Amino acid sequence: MSSLFNTLLRTVILDDSAYREWRERPNVFLRGIVLILIVSLIAGLVGFGMRLVSEVQPVDADEIREGIRESFEMQRQFNPGFQDPEVYEMAEEMVDTIVAMIVDIANIRPPLPVGVAGFFSALGAWLTGALSSIGGWLFYGALVLVAVNLLGGSAKLRDFYGTVAVFSIPGLIGLLGPIPCVGGILVFLGTIWGIVMYVKATSVATGLDIGRSVVAVLAPFVILLLLALALTILFVLWMVIIL
Repeated sequence: MSSLFNTLLRTVILDDSAYREWRERPNVFLRGIVLILIVSLIAGLVGFGMRLVSEVQPVDADEIREGIRESFEMQRQFNPGFQDPEVYEMAEEMVDTIVAMIVDIANIRPPLPVGVAGFFSALGAWLTGALSSIGGWLFYGALVLVAVNLLGGSAKLRDFYGTVAVFSIPGLIGLLGPIPCVGGILVFLGTIWGIVMYVKATSVATGLDIGRSVVAVLAPFVILLLLALALTILFVLWMVIIL
């Protein structure tokens, strides 16, 4: 067990031999799944606790109202439809109705005590987050593999997924996310380092040099970003037309 932790620790400092040792371990694909699950669950502990507290607290109508108004203000800045005074006034008139509906729904008594129901709700969100991490790892990895093959690299599917799974380790910094001022910065730096580790793992697993590995890892992100931007523009144009 100590050798396993030592190997994982060395991957964080980009030790080539550590990546090769991890890749050569038996059942590396399953090990990758377990690693991502463990990291996701640990990183989500604080969020689980915060959600649990919020689930058992009574609904604050004023807080909901303020949140809705902030959302409307954001829409007013970026959505041309909301810049029409009549449309915005109509939306403002709906706030009290929306808040009342949310409060009524939230106050429906569940079949279980509030504390128990809140615990299972927070637990479900915590586990769902971890499973979503697995889904994201599989989906994005498939896109990277396409780019790898186009760039002349190759790797067995299981070996590739298992090797790049080490990118999740910096995600443990997510535990520090709630710290005021510095938490967000630390999480951002952890995300950047995770990308760096993904590039290194891709290079080791596929035989590509670092330059082509960077392209293989970032190309799917750029394509997905451009696709999301195009869909957003189409949505805004559609909203302008119908409003």
